[in-house]
Amino acid sequence: MNIDYSQFYRGTTNIPSYGSGAYKKDTLVKYEFNTTDEHGNKVMDKMSREETLQAVKDIRSQYGDSVIVEFSGDGMAAHAEGRKGWMVPEDKEAVEARNAAFQKDIVQVDKSLNNLPAYSGMYGADKAVASALENCSKEEQGFVYDIIRQNFLVGNSGSMTEEERQANISLGMKKAEYAAENFIPEDSRDAFLEAMESIAKLASAGKADSYGNMDYGVAKGRYLGHGSNLVQTTNALDMMRTMDKDAYAEYQKMGGKDDGGLSSLKYLTNWYAGTVKKNPSMVDNYEKQSEEYVEKNVKNQKLDKTFAGLKTGSKAAFFESLRMFQSSNPNFLSSIINRELASKFWEF
Repeated sequence: MNIDYSQFYRGTTNIPSYGSGAYKKDTLVKYEFNTTDEHGNKVMDKMSREETLQAVKDIRSQYGDSVIVEFSGDGMAAHAEGRKGWMVPEDKEAVEARNAAFQKDIVQVDKSLNNLPAYSGMYGADKAVASALENCSKEEQGFVYDIIRQNFLVGNSGSMTEEERQANISLGMKKAEYAAENFIPEDSRDAFLEAMESIAKLASAGKADSYGNMDYGVAKGRYLGHGSNLVQTTNALDMMRTMDKDAYAEYQKMGGKDDGGLSSLKYLTNWYAGTVKKNPSMVDNYEKQSEEYVEKNVKNQKLDKTFAGLKTGSKAAFFESLRMFQSSNPNFLSSIINRELASKFWEF
């Protein structure tokens, strides 16, 4: 009988570049079994080898062949110790080589995504950021979009406490201040910082479900053009998801058809045309929901100040002050800070 392991779930990472053909993997799912929480309080006993193997078997059975399940935590030490005896030296070397290549692939995926625009769904803020970055380098644009994607509007917060999530937003605002001081054009700085603060507040007000999946309360941004020419359009699919649950459920069923998505596209197009014709105010009502949410929940949101002391005058100053923060708080937000300190952006 399978046990509910949802409390140990720590989110997913897309890995589209790992493997190929029948062996292609597109998702990394993470589970963490620690015997103590972040405050040192005991939350579970160390698992026996039998319990560990059962957990691994139960969890892996929930996923298909396109998913890699990663297990970590001191509670699964028996699993790690047991594996040493299962492999001959040649197998162990092969596994280590494969894992090294796997980690390299993840870094490459993250790097390739950084230059893609990241939008909040608040058109004014999104356009202000896009306009400010219009003439910046690809590296600088990627740095800012990384703030929105990795510090502000994370898809899943299961690997963080709420305190850490709010602190991560604080770190993002200091990175935004660095950008404003060092490469955002002077005539765009005020608008850029105001926009980034609005997105940070939207992030701060977000809520997570029991699996850590975040809901930020606004319509998903859909735009045409770029920079100062950014134009907002209606996201028909998100409007269906929000305004017509039955139609959205039917649309999801279309995803199982082997026709390259043609049935789904046709269904969405026909639904949008028919719905707008029958209810011309639906688009306005859909967009109004976001405006009302921002007015009620976002505008007066207070931001965390954990990283308020970071220096933003230069790369060297920022890097050193962040390193000093980590030295003083070694167990706080460690994965996020390690990722930041390892970023090539801070090389000087």
